[in-house]
Amino acid sequence: MTTYLPGDLATLVTDDGLVVAAPDRLAEVVALRERGLDAPTVVEVLSRGDLRALPEFAAVRVDGAEARILVRGALVVRVDGFSVDGRDATMWTEASAALAPGAVVEVVPCGTPPDGPALPLTAGVVRSGAVTWRPAVLPAAAPAPTAAPVPPSPPVPAAPPTPEYTVVRGTQRTPPAAPSVPAAPPPDWQPAPAGDPSAEHDGRTITPAQLQALRAATAQPTTAPPAPPVRPVVALALSTGRVVPVRRRVLIGRSPRIQQVGGSQNLPALVTVDDPYVSSTHLEVAADGSRVTVTDMSTNGTLLAHQGRVPVPLDRGVATEVAIGDVLTLSKGLTATVVPAPPEAG
Repeated sequence: MTTYLPGDLATLVTDDGLVVAAPDRLAEVVALRERGLDAPTVVEVLSRGDLRALPEFAAVRVDGAEARILVRGALVVRVDGFSVDGRDATMWTEASAALAPGAVVEVVPCGTPPDGPALPLTAGVVRSGAVTWRPAVLPAAAPAPTAAPVPPSPPVPAAPPTPEYTVVRGTQRTPPAAPSVPAAPPPDWQPAPAGDPSAEHDGRTITPAQLQALRAATAQPTTAPPAPPVRPVVALALSTGRVVPVRRRVLIGRSPRIQQVGGSQNLPALVTVDDPYVSSTHLEVAADGSRVTVTDMSTNGTLLAHQGRVPVPLDRGVATEVAIGDVLTLSKGLTATVVPAPPEAG
């Protein structure tokens, strides 16, 4: 059973998960009941399309026997002793926790725990101060039983030849796609010798073993598992003193905005600077493995100085490769130097 303490936080509980957000996001939380609780949807809806307006929130979604967790701000998610705190996140913190049968998920504000009577809730939208949720955990799927081997069927009695492709073991006969030649048998297949009592009538029959070899020869290769995420190799050292690791994309400007998002893994880091000569979205920095590119998106332009060379202006909208030690000048008072990424904890 789900229980909650009365409070001001906009709260949604469904069979698949829950969302707890700032009090002014009640309408958005209601919309998530229809939109779903996958990470990109939660971020898009709660931010109202502008990541600068993303409020404090916590979202938990059941994925098989795991809980997918997103937290931002002064909220804590606890799953049977595992705890995720969103206070130190630049944008939000993502984590996963194993869900055992009977697991308890709690979402509470940081600091002094709320007080009041615990009220029951099956599903829906309420105002809460904290939520205790017991998700339904699906057991791991049992392996499919192995089918017992089936002995081959006896030979089919002779019949007049027909333009059909015959397969032993009672496979349904269907007309070939083209009226010319049937599918090729395995390279090592030979017709049965004349006079062999087990030979079929039309010379096209293949045995179960030959059919299995033919299927194996045409089987599609399996897809390799996706590569694990790569740690950032470079960072931007701003003249303001801030160091920004470049994981995927970074947008720098007075008020950087995202044009399009293909999922939470593509969300860029937004770096806001207080400089009247810097455009709203001035510069994009992107990392693909060890390759790093910069793209000028500004009105006033950006200068690039390779090590030991004279600064030159970037072509607006054109990605240009940079290396460690290169310096980007966004205005008279703001530069960004490409440096090695600092080591990450953990």
